[in-house]
Amino acid sequence: MRAPKTSSKVYFLQALRAIAAWLVIAAHALLDVTHSELSNPMTSFAWALGTIGVYIFFVISGFIMVHICWDDFALPGAAQRFMRRRIVRIVPLYWVATIAALVFHRVSAKAPEGWAELLQSLLFIPYYKENDGWHPILGQGWTLNYEMMFYAIFAVALTFPRKLALPGIAVVLGIVTSVGPVLPSGILTYLSSPIVLWFVVGVAIATLWRSAGFVEPKGLARSVKFLEPFGDASYSSYLVHGFALTMLLRVWEAPSAWFVPVGLVVAAGAGLGVHIMIEKPMLRAMTRRKPLIIYRAPRQLFGRAWALPSVGTLRSMFGMAKKSTVKNPDFRLD
Repeated sequence: MRAPKTSSKVYFLQALRAIAAWLVIAAHALLDVTHSELSNPMTSFAWALGTIGVYIFFVISGFIMVHICWDDFALPGAAQRFMRRRIVRIVPLYWVATIAALVFHRVSAKAPEGWAELLQSLLFIPYYKENDGWHPILGQGWTLNYEMMFYAIFAVALTFPRKLALPGIAVVLGIVTSVGPVLPSGILTYLSSPIVLWFVVGVAIATLWRSAGFVEPKGLARSVKFLEPFGDASYSSYLVHGFALTMLLRVWEAPSAWFVPVGLVVAAGAGLGVHIMIEKPMLRAMTRRKPLIIYRAPRQLFGRAWALPSVGTLRSMFGMAKKSTVKNPDFRLD
């Protein structure tokens, strides 16, 4: 019999997720101020901020995958369950944001992206664009290409005993980064970037954490708990902050240094709103078979929320109800 799982919620990590998202937002806002001019030292500072934010995200991802799957290694069906949760957590909102970005680019005549680029972006297949590098339609989605590769490797690792799987992840990613420089330029070379070793750092920290039986100090948890909503919304903030900053630039044509804090507040607020009104209802609809809320207005003002029926609701309506196998899903950390 398996021992009951400990709580996967680590409030300090939620705070770090919020901070990582804010670093990326601040970096892009600062680049809007400097116009990415290499002669401006603040441009280098902005790139450093964004890089640190991405590194933190990758370390947290490596940690959380091990933390929440600690007791699942070598269990039948563990890899399938893991990938199902990852897809539900990452894909829907990313697809929505990617399609929105494509529409925005078409309307603004920014780029001639077509069906091929859209398909590659939606399937997390990296592709190269002249003068823009290895970026999908939604620019910040480049990190998700690495995330999905890590998830695939982690899913395979789940089929092995933990004592073999965790070192195996480090070995595989180490080999990937080692052979990258000798590969011809292309997708495999791009995915073999040393940046993926930050996942290994997270895996190593989580292994030490769980092996030693560490728990988050209650005082630390209480001190950072106020950042929990922003940590929960970090994925939404990461995906939509580009839209928010672009819209802000429409009314602030010559941004000053104040654009950075104002842009941070606006983008973080937009991310929080998307998380509450779109991401959370979408996850509930896909994991708990509740209706997908399109827009939840304050009941005291409008009196109701508009919704589309979920797949489970439609099954019940037509006598095709199917028992759900999802139990108490928690997507706030992973």
